[in-house]
Amino acid sequence: MAGVANVKGNLELGGGAQFWAYISPQNETSKFVTKWEVRLEQKDGNWSDRITSDDPTKMLQTPGLSGTFWVIVTASGPLFQEKKLTPVSWSKPDIGCNSNCAAMVGIVATADGKDANYWTVWDAVCKQ
Repeated sequence: MAGVANVKGNLELGGGAQFWAYISPQNETSKFVTKWEVRLEQKDGNWSDRITSDDPTKMLQTPGLSGTFWVIVTASGPLFQEKKLTPVSWSKPDIGCNSNCAAMVGIVATADGKDANYWTVWDAVCKQ
């Protein structure tokens, strides 16, 4: 999986839901989305953390948690001001992850580079 290769260190599953961000090469996303933040918040609890363009390979690890998490993605670039992104049409706006899995939030620029969207991959990689 391309996103796994971009995370820091080895992906060791278990002990809580984990998350990473992936910047799609489609539509030259890294050229058109230059500042971004992916914030995850536990729906029924008080855990939250973020991954930003300042540390794009950061892997989030929850303290033994699993469940559904809110996803808030903001981004900006040379052709658009900072804004909250919406999910692509086929993706859920939130993300689910079991305590033995890692899940991914992807960001992709629009074809004209004037906007961007995100998508979620629930339980992208899991440990038996």
